Amino acid sequence: MKQIICGGVLSIFLAVALTPAAALGDRSQHHAAMKLCKQNYKNAIRGAKYLKSRQRRARIEQARREREDCERLAPK
Repeated sequence: MKQIICGGVLSIFLAVALTPAAALGDRSQHHAAMKLCKQNYKNAIRGAKYLKSRQRRARIEQARREREDCERLAPK
């Protein structure tokens, strides 16, 4: 009985210890993708700064849609 309990506890501990390592890889990919999306949006806003009023609004709206698409397609 003691051997079964110790084996179960050891296997649970091992599973918990290995789980965050896999999750961290996904998190870093997600973080990198989100960073890229935000940087592209920031660059588009900077570029729109030099456009005329109507063109500027259109470009900012387009950049916002592109960022939303990029964030939606980023790995989770």
